[in-house]
Amino acid sequence: MTDASAIVELRVRVLDADGTPLTMAVSGVEEDAGAVVLEEVERSDALMTFYFGRGERQVVLEFPELTVEGSLETWWIGGRRVWQIFVDRPLATLGLGGPARSASAAGRR
Repeated sequence: MTDASAIVELRVRVLDADGTPLTMAVSGVEEDAGAVVLEEVERSDALMTFYFGRGERQVVLEFPELTVEGSLETWWIGGRRVWQIFVDRPLATLGLGGPARSASAAGRR
């Protein structure tokens, strides 16, 4: 296992619960909140439609070697939209290393 800093600045893909891609982003960490912060979001419009238009929150987050489910949340802070995905386990236990595997999202790769 690694600490949560291992998931910082990784290119990630965000999908809806059915596996449809929503956007690509760069991962950041908000350790106190147990959330992965989405930075450099390519398709903020897709997340806006998903979150506000469809009213959905459950997403799948694909790291290079790991897939996890989480809950998408957003805020308007300091004049910009902030997106975070809260995962169902402590970030430090994600353990990015070794072959691709799935945590909580079995079969959605």
